[in-house]
Amino acid sequence: MRTMKDSGIKWIGQIPESWGVWRMKHLAQSPLQYGANATGIEFDPDLSRYIRITDITPDRKLSNDGKQSLPETIAKDYFLENGDILFARSGATSGKSFFYDDSYGKCCFAGYLIRFRADGRKANSRFLYYYTLTRAYELWTQEIFIQATIQNISAEKYDNLVFAIPSSLDEQKRIVEYLDSKCSEIDTLIAAKEKTNTLLRERRQSIIYEAVTKGLDSTAPMKDSGVEWIGEVPETWEIASLKRLGTPATGSTPSKDNPSYWDGAIPWVSSKDMKTDYILDSEDHITQEAVNDNGLTLFDPGTLIFCVRSGILRHTFPVTVATVPVTINQDLRALRLNNKINPSFLLYYMRGMNDIIVTLYQKIGATVESIEMDWFLYFPVVLPSIREQNDIVSALDNQCASLDQTIRQNETTISQLKEYRQSLIFEAVTGKIEV
Repeated sequence: MRTMKDSGIKWIGQIPESWGVWRMKHLAQSPLQYGANATGIEFDPDLSRYIRITDITPDRKLSNDGKQSLPETIAKDYFLENGDILFARSGATSGKSFFYDDSYGKCCFAGYLIRFRADGRKANSRFLYYYTLTRAYELWTQEIFIQATIQNISAEKYDNLVFAIPSSLDEQKRIVEYLDSKCSEIDTLIAAKEKTNTLLRERRQSIIYEAVTKGLDSTAPMKDSGVEWIGEVPETWEIASLKRLGTPATGSTPSKDNPSYWDGAIPWVSSKDMKTDYILDSEDHITQEAVNDNGLTLFDPGTLIFCVRSGILRHTFPVTVATVPVTINQDLRALRLNNKINPSFLLYYMRGMNDIIVTLYQKIGATVESIEMDWFLYFPVVLPSIREQNDIVSALDNQCASLDQTIRQNETTISQLKEYRQSLIFEAVTGKIEV
């Protein structure tokens, strides 16, 4: 067993006695470099790809959505080389790292990114990159944010990021090869679970769609709904627009400068709360004074709430049902339903129509995704009798419960695998396990 010593760095802890502690600037081949302060152009495969913060996915790959290029006259000063590491320096993704290799083709990088190029005589750049995937690195970035009061990490800050590394390049390489192999195995397991969940969610949506458009009785006489994406519906069912099923309303944001409006007892729902089928509470709360002074409406339980403006509208239509009295902000809309519709049935209907809604009613703007509310109120809804609606809700509750449980179990496994992967990387790049 190797002799260990204190690294002197609280994030890192004990390291092997033969390892050293280095600041990033002492491991660099050249000074850290900010990217190009330029606007990209339409992607051209004959030009360099222009990497921006938004191109780096949560799993630290490059997204193929919205790719851009940069003219060679500008790009030439910002070309990436195999093994370069990019760091996000500001905004919500500040601290995120990206490892570049030649498989991405010729690339340059944008101004909100910082390039680090390792001195190959001292450090294996992929070894250093692996450290940036650890919880210890996250703690370092959080400390920087606390000191600066904003999410910004300058090149000067990155210069002083500390690594513990073996003095032997062969040992660094051996650790990298070990992690490449182990992480590949873990990532394969994660990908399999994620694919399973994708299929389960597709199955869930298909079950919902069939139930809310065809009913539970496969022998019922059918008729043409007159709506292309609905097709045939049971003969006794009606087709109604959303506006016939309730009264629409909007919300607003009380002034953040008035502390007497906030931290009250009344839920104030925003897009970040729209991740569940039923709203039980919200992250933010306001006071009765805020409701009175700003003319906000307190919506009763059973109100349908949906998001009409948010970045998440690119892929999904967030909709939920209030189970307690709530207020909402200006990015949401409420539909106070009448007695023709069971709120849970309408919620299931919207879930089943998610892809249709996103495709038909989404308007992509320059900076924000939105649903055109005036159009959306005419969205067609199939309308069985209340008795049939209740029966469909009960059947779907039973069928979806099993699928939801499996999805949750898979999500727990995925989370555990990611935690294990992060822990394994930390143990390896700080020498706490011998490779």
